Amino acid sequence: MGRTGILSATLVALLIILLPVDLLLASTPKFHVDVGLNHFYKNRYLEAYREFKAALDIDPRYPDAHFNLGRVYKAQGFIKEALIEFQIAVQLKPDYLAAKRELAALKQSLESDVSAQLKLQGKETFQQTEFDNLTADEAEKRARQLLSQGRTDEALKYFDLALRERPDDTALNKVAGFLYFKQNRYTDALARYTSAQNSSPSDPEIPYAIGLIYMKTQVPQKAETSFAHALRLQPDMIKAAFALGEAYEAQERTEDAVFQFKRCLEINPNLKEAQSKLSYLAGRQSYNYFSRGSYFYQRGEYEKAEPLLSLARTYGNLTEDQNLQIDEMLNSSRYWINKKKAQEKVNKEIRAVSSLSYITKTFDVYEVSRNSSPYIGKAVEWSGNIEFITTRKGRKVLFVNSQPSINANSNMDYSFEIEFPKDLPDDPRIAADASVSVKGKILRVDKLKNNKSGSFSSRRQPVVGASEVEFLRTNYDQPLLLRFY
Repeated sequence: MGRTGILSATLVALLIILLPVDLLLASTPKFHVDVGLNHFYKNRYLEAYREFKAALDIDPRYPDAHFNLGRVYKAQGFIKEALIEFQIAVQLKPDYLAAKRELAALKQSLESDVSAQLKLQGKETFQQTEFDNLTADEAEKRARQLLSQGRTDEALKYFDLALRERPDDTALNKVAGFLYFKQNRYTDALARYTSAQNSSPSDPEIPYAIGLIYMKTQVPQKAETSFAHALRLQPDMIKAAFALGEAYEAQERTEDAVFQFKRCLEINPNLKEAQSKLSYLAGRQSYNYFSRGSYFYQRGEYEKAEPLLSLARTYGNLTEDQNLQIDEMLNSSRYWINKKKAQEKVNKEIRAVSSLSYITKTFDVYEVSRNSSPYIGKAVEWSGNIEFITTRKGRKVLFVNSQPSINANSNMDYSFEIEFPKDLPDDPRIAADASVSVKGKILRVDKLKNNKSGSFSSRRQPVVGASEVEFLRTNYDQPLLLRFY
């Protein structure tokens, strides 16, 4: 061997030594069989099939690959193909006991199945021709008859035949998907449910069924997406809500799972399965909930603290002192949560008034002062000049003249008051003689006293509760806009 050849051989040997062990193993049929078995035992038959085929691509005479490929075929109902693979495995390895047992069991099963024998022997041509000539309606009718008799395998063949002519039939795809699912043929079930979803995207039962397939095949992340989709379509679908909790649990997202099972109890307080799940999960993590709930409470994040503390109190195994602490924090959290909700409700009402003021601003102050009854509670958008500012119950109140050309000291028919739900800021633009524009609701009508002249209005004038106000004063370029929602 020349010097160059020796060097090349040395480099190749060195490269082999340096290659990672996993990379070397990945090129062996045993590696692919091991990976395939992992998929097979988790009912992921399509992935298992691919791995066993990859093993045979490397070594077509590898008996373990033929044996396990036969098991996949058998699980999926392909009897003829399974029989062939078991036979090859025994031929390659005569003492292969597992393959012999599978082969013997399959042959014994075939002896009592006449239709399977005919199929293997190629003697069902006439029957197959008659089968293929059925219309979709006839095939569906026959399928449902067989299904009512409990002959699921035969029914499924006729459903598939009907789907050849009506591939977008939602009902047919759903029932075929369900039957495949019951047979653990998850790849076929997923294909049928996917077709059903394409033709009926608003049916919540379909993403729920797809989620179950992903749970069975150990893909909880995709199951989560499907169950969440079902709940968006039907928020009170309790089985989807429960299944979503299980998907979270499978991903070890315990906190999300607990909250989801609590949601189930909001839909149905008597759901024992959800109660059992909560008892198990929350009891196991009671101190964790207590700690996390306390953390959020100290930060003032009461919406996050309350459910965690509630779970710790209901399901936890804590000391008496810890339970007393939880009760105190729970009462305080609920107080602030309710207060926030009440304020949000008020803000929502104020915001609605502000929006309505665009629509119901056709009547003026003078009209309301003449006949106030139809206008109490109505939204308005009025403007004018501030005559003076006074205080009532600790808050500023504005006296406004909506017709600045008319002297309000002697004629208050165009004057109104503005009350505010919050304190006004200290700002020089909020002053007498400034222009003001208000959106709000007429709260009532009152006799108004002019602080400048000391006179009272001859009629009851409107008092507006502000939802939004804008101040503009001479020598100030920018207006001051305040919103109270």
